[in-house]
Formats: sequence, structure tokens, C-alpha cells
Amino acid sequence: MRRNVLRLAGNVCLLTAALGLTVPVTAGTATAEPTRTVRAAAAALPQFRSVRLPISGTFTGPSESIAVKGTLDVTVITLPNAAGGGTAQIISSLDDTTGTGLTSNGKYYLVGAQRINAPFSAAATTTLNVKPTFLLVPPTGAPSRVQPVTVTVTVASTGAIGAISATVGP
Repeated sequence: MRRNVLRLAGNVCLLTAALGLTVPVTAGTATAEPTRTVRAAAAALPQFRSVRLPISGTFTGPSESIAVKGTLDVTVITLPNAAGGGTAQIISSLDDTTGTGLTSNGKYYLVGAQRINAPFSAAATTTLNVKPTFLLVPPTGAPSRVQPVTVTVTVASTGAIGAISATVGP
């Protein structure tokens, strides 16, 4: 996955550099002015950041409250627009995450991954809060979809990725 992201970022860099080198000429003028500055071209490059976060807490499941403990891998890729703002892809994946039912003392497993696209502002720093959906596998019965985790990501208007955190609960 990281190799593909890095390859994509490299291709986007090459494409951006190629586009930045072309200079449109306006009819009736003898000189050509670049339409974008080097700073604007650099700001439009994708940003990438990946973190591994320990998670723990309690959430309300389908039949009882569940105390959860495990690891959440979060990868954020921002695709900024040249004018600022853009789209952030937030990929959340659970790793070795289990839960214990507070009433039944039964063991639950939480599994899954989800990618969520969210826009970020061109005007200021944006705080994105997303709730990925995971699969809750109970000790008995059918698995169900739950959203026990809120992932929070701070993104600057240029696409620079700031703090990434995760909390369990409502």
C-alpha cells in the first residue's frame, strides 16, 4: 500500500513539474508569464502520513456496553487543489482489537478497515472528524457493523497534515 502511494506521489510530482514548466503565451504580448508560482505548484502536491494509535475505551454495542482495547492504523493522504483546499482520504484499519462485554464478560473481536474521503477548507486549518464502520464479532450470534471510533485529523489549507488522533465512544 505504501509503495503504491509513494509511486502515485512521485507520478503526481512529475506531472506537476511538467505542467509548471509550460508557459502560456497571451495573444498580442511579447512575453510569457507563468500562471502559477513555484510555491503554488509545491502546495498542490499530495501529502501522506501514517500513524499507529493505541485505542481503549467503552462504547455501546448492539446488546451491551463493550470495553475495547487494541490498535488503529490511520493513513491520511491529502490531495490539495492549486487554489487551496482539497480532499483528504482517511484510511482506518483495526489491528489486534478485542472487546469484553461489561454485562456478559464475553469476548468480542473488532475487525475491518474503511476509507473515507472528506473535503478540507482553502480558507483555514480544518479539523476532520470521521467515524469509520467496523465489524463487531460477538461470542455468539451474527456479526454486526459498528462505529465505535472517532478519528480526528487536522489539515492545513495547503494539505499539510497535522495531528491525528482516535477516541473510542460516542
